[in-house]
Amino acid sequence: MSGVRLLPSASRPAQAWKNGGGVTREVARQDNGAGDILWRVSIAEVREAGPFSHFPGIDRVLAVLDGRLLLDFDGGAASVLVTPDTAPHAFPGDVPVSGTPDGGPVTDLNLMVRRGAVRGALHRLPPGSSSPSPNPTATRMLVAAGEAQVTCGDETYTLGRLDALSFAPGATAPVLVHAAAACWLVDIVPLAGADQP
Repeated sequence: MSGVRLLPSASRPAQAWKNGGGVTREVARQDNGAGDILWRVSIAEVREAGPFSHFPGIDRVLAVLDGRLLLDFDGGAASVLVTPDTAPHAFPGDVPVSGTPDGGPVTDLNLMVRRGAVRGALHRLPPGSSSPSPNPTATRMLVAAGEAQVTCGDETYTLGRLDALSFAPGATAPVLVHAAAACWLVDIVPLAGADQP
């Protein structure tokens, strides 16, 4: 189907963290005209407690695919425990935060968007069958936590664990998801009046 692209997990190189506490694999990204992140979707493996990277001007949304991750923020904000069953957690990328795996390694899904240029959201689709409503203004991605069959219009895609489908803006064909585990729907929408590359 035009505008739909399979993004297999096997094609993502691992980028080791400087502190050695984990690795990140980039699913997809778009930069602005200055070479900075406009938006980015990535999956990280968190093996040890440590600080998150600092991203000025970026807003983040984090969902946990496997494990339990405790987020601690500077400035007295309450700690937040994020699990596969909790809502994604949104926070500014320029606020110091550290993450601590609770009970073992964590796999998380990260969405970063440039503040004032785009907005983004993560939506959890439960195991079983679901049919998300179209969002033709958004760049969309579907990230599978386990095996899934996704039908878009008259084509069907088979996704393995952590594979993703990318939907270009303007896609309106019905999407039907049959998944053995939860899937995560990523929406990235440009803001009116913001400069786009």
